[in-house]
Amino acid sequence: MGSDTRPLYDRPIDANRKIKVVCLGAGYSGILTAIRFPQHIPNLELVVYEKNADIGGTWYENRYPGIACDIPSHVYQFTFESNPNWSRFYATGGEIQEYLKDVAWKYDVEKYVRFRHYFQRAEWDEGTQQWRIELTDLNTNKTVTDTCDILLKGTGLLNTWKWPHIPGLHDFKGPYMHSAAWDSSFDWTDKRVALIGAGSSGIQILPNIQPKAKQVVHFMKGKTWISPVGYGAEEGGESDGVAISEEQRRIFRENPSVYQSYRHQIEGGMNKSQLVTFRDTDIQKFFWKMSDDSMKEKLKKKPWIYESMRPDYPPGCRRLTPGPGYLEALVEDNVEFVGSGIRKVTETGLVDDNGNFHEVDAIIYATGFD
Repeated sequence: MGSDTRPLYDRPIDANRKIKVVCLGAGYSGILTAIRFPQHIPNLELVVYEKNADIGGTWYENRYPGIACDIPSHVYQFTFESNPNWSRFYATGGEIQEYLKDVAWKYDVEKYVRFRHYFQRAEWDEGTQQWRIELTDLNTNKTVTDTCDILLKGTGLLNTWKWPHIPGLHDFKGPYMHSAAWDSSFDWTDKRVALIGAGSSGIQILPNIQPKAKQVVHFMKGKTWISPVGYGAEEGGESDGVAISEEQRRIFRENPSVYQSYRHQIEGGMNKSQLVTFRDTDIQKFFWKMSDDSMKEKLKKKPWIYESMRPDYPPGCRRLTPGPGYLEALVEDNVEFVGSGIRKVTETGLVDDNGNFHEVDAIIYATGFD
């Protein structure tokens, strides 16, 4: 038998080897990584690369009027960092961002984060058994590289917004913006505004701009169900968002076990709500009729909107949006609903697929992400 030439390492047998982890994104996932990994992985080197100038992910980026979460606040949080001070049953985006900042400060998350670093590509190096990563430092616009043993993608689904493919989109002479790149200086008061899209963003934006706008032309070529109730509504989430009284918050602060039981109650209700997605069950048929009746009633002033918007599939096939105030805003006199696509954008407005021209002062593209 030949001699064994494998090397012997001069180290204790129970010593943990060094391991480097790179996480892409400093939203909910990146923050959790920066908290839990150092707690549980010995001899860890951790870097979190974030393209923005601050943590928070989608709650940092999205700042359009009306932004909120349709998951109850009391369960849209880390299990180990209960916040008894949520001001609303469905928290606004700004309040969620404040919560994330507070948690990150408590656990010193930012010492791991490299801000304004945009991920470009990664390749596995078989020889070194590591990932080779390429990023752009947005502060210098220079390419930087890094290596790691484990690459974690914590970028989520809502991180790369895109313009829709509409001819002439950038020919428009007035202000125009994507909902995920909101211009905080934009004032829609007494303006004719085109709002394109009726996903979660468009549904939240409309009731917040309608009261002050001169006119809103709302384009929606697809169909969607607007749920009559929010997730977890039976536990206190009525459709108006529900402000939580200071007295209730005091009870939660002073009685952690009461607050934990309340959170469990909401979780249980949300889990049961998934039963409406089971085809041909009694509960699905009941919820289908309830959603249909609610939309028909709220849109009775403009029944053609109901006919244009109503899907032929049951609620739950696509993600439901409660949309507090959305249907009510649609029937206001200063809102024009256009149930078709857009043929082109001009310097002063938009031409819909039926050939009708709509002159507007500003355009909001609530058209989603890549």
